[in-house]
Amino acid sequence: MALPNSETITLRALGPLPDLDSVVFVRKLNRAFVTGRGPLGPPSPWPARRFLRVGMWLMLAVGIVASFLVGAAEYFERQHWKELEATLRTVDAEVIGCDAATIIVPQFRYTAEGKVYQHYTRETRGDICDKKPWQVTFVTGAPDFWAIAPASPLPPFEDEISEYWIISGPFLLALAAVYWLFLWYADRRAAREARLVKEGGLIGAELLSAKYYPGSPRGGIPSVRVKFRMTLPNGTPVDGKQSFTSFDLDRRALPPVGSRLLVLRVDDTLQQPL
Repeated sequence: MALPNSETITLRALGPLPDLDSVVFVRKLNRAFVTGRGPLGPPSPWPARRFLRVGMWLMLAVGIVASFLVGAAEYFERQHWKELEATLRTVDAEVIGCDAATIIVPQFRYTAEGKVYQHYTRETRGDICDKKPWQVTFVTGAPDFWAIAPASPLPPFEDEISEYWIISGPFLLALAAVYWLFLWYADRRAAREARLVKEGGLIGAELLSAKYYPGSPRGGIPSVRVKFRMTLPNGTPVDGKQSFTSFDLDRRALPPVGSRLLVLRVDDTLQQPL
């Protein structure tokens, strides 16, 4: 329809539209959109979506590789420990030096790999001279490394892989999941905008209320909530509402009730005041 200021609405109209100069636009650039001189605003920024997409795949790949490498290192480290434990041998032993007539400190004597070994205990034991069977465990190839069974001569297993490497893989995978959530939201918004532009038609609406929300002190995003009423082509009045975090309205002088709006509408599930 031609207007006095020579601007022409190029979008499909679902009914009579108000004069363009009387319309309040939540985003001023949408005036250019309805006249075919600009995109629907604000558009989903492609560079941000590309950054999210590249970042998601990069962190996913690095997270998988890091998790695999740490898992492989952990596996081989524990396999090596199991191989060390497999070299342990347990044999019978006897205590010598418990005769009251001698002053010899009691020792353990055992035969390992065809040779007799005698060793003092590493700590004092009150039961060393008790009349009971004893056994010692030693490392194959190194019988001098021994311990009283069932103890092991090997030190406790200690993971040599840094905890930072262990958590790096899961951390990157979790970060990739966060990027995916943001990307999903951005792609969903882009798809919604594309459908609005392709299938939507314009319909006039009346402003019922506009309220500004300053956001929380902890970094909440300011927004404007708009309630409106429009009459569908079949004569049915329909109320709608929508919040905007990107807007050109003056928060100190919001448009009054009754102001004219334009709504880009596809159906009840997809519509947007311009």
